[in-house]
Amino acid sequence: MIAAGLVERSLNHLLRQSPGAAAALARHAGAGVRFDLGLLHYDARIADDGYFSQAVVEVPDATIAPTAALAARLPFAGREAFRFADYHGDPALLATLDRVFRQLEWDVESDLAPWVGNLAAVRLHRLGRGAVAALGDAATALGRNVGEYAVEEAEMMARGVDVERFNRQVDALADDSERLAARLRRLEAKAR
Repeated sequence: MIAAGLVERSLNHLLRQSPGAAAALARHAGAGVRFDLGLLHYDARIADDGYFSQAVVEVPDATIAPTAALAARLPFAGREAFRFADYHGDPALLATLDRVFRQLEWDVESDLAPWVGNLAAVRLHRLGRGAVAALGDAATALGRNVGEYAVEEAEMMARGVDVERFNRQVDALADDSERLAARLRRLEAKAR
């Protein structure tokens, strides 16, 4: 119950910070939306003002379920990661939800400012963005290093240049085989 209230408040807070988002959802007032998180789900109805209101929804008009691909990309890709969620339901409602979710942007600085002041909020936001970027860079470097180890040291995978050379050799062999088959057909035709 507490988690559902937190989800509702968070979504509505983001809608308030994004001009026009609630107005776009208001066209679908009364529609039921289910955010399916696997073991739990959050059901809501879109209220007349375009904000989400927690409600029991027997058959949702739209269902949004995160995938492993979304969870892996979310810290680094932000809103773009939501392309990897599973969406089911009314196409018009899903298109509106997609449009609205793409425009949602958390104004971290305005939320921090009352607590720490404007200047500190700007600096904390920059620090947080830098930390997330550094984590993304570290994850990219780790992936590159693991890949290099798998190819070069452990020889678990072929190097890209070796794969390309192999593919060229296979293509050349296929061409040679085709030419040989054509030559044999010509020789057979002459022998008759």
